[in-house]
Amino acid sequence: MKKFKFKLESVLSLREHKERLVMQEVGALTQELTRVQEGMAALEREKIEVEQSLADRMGKGISGAELQSIQGYIAGIAVRWQEENALCEKVLRYLEAKRGELARCAVDRKAMETLRDRQRDEFLRVQGEEMRKQEEETALVHRAATARNRK
Repeated sequence: MKKFKFKLESVLSLREHKERLVMQEVGALTQELTRVQEGMAALEREKIEVEQSLADRMGKGISGAELQSIQGYIAGIAVRWQEENALCEKVLRYLEAKRGELARCAVDRKAMETLRDRQRDEFLRVQGEEMRKQEEETALVHRAATARNRK
């Protein structure tokens, strides 16, 4: 009995490989997004701590130079946070694009798998019909031989 061989197996393998690559890219971008968001949260915490420290020191008295220095530091934190926020938005846009690409890859792979499954089902149906025909021919030959032997 013949075995089923999907003629487009290499195309299916290529689509599966592409899907795995895009999935890895999505994973890497997700990790990068998490890293950037954690960096932004750390900057926010640092800004709050510095502002609270400044408020505490204001009650005790602080020189103008120290006040300017601390305010400059807080402004620097705000600038770094803005840069991280811009990077976060960029990573989010790229991540969404890659997720869309991953969805398309999954659809392409699934289409090839469906085609393979349909071809396999057709192959098995044809094989079943051929086996039934052979069994019927064998039964007819056997009946004819039995009928000849009876005569």
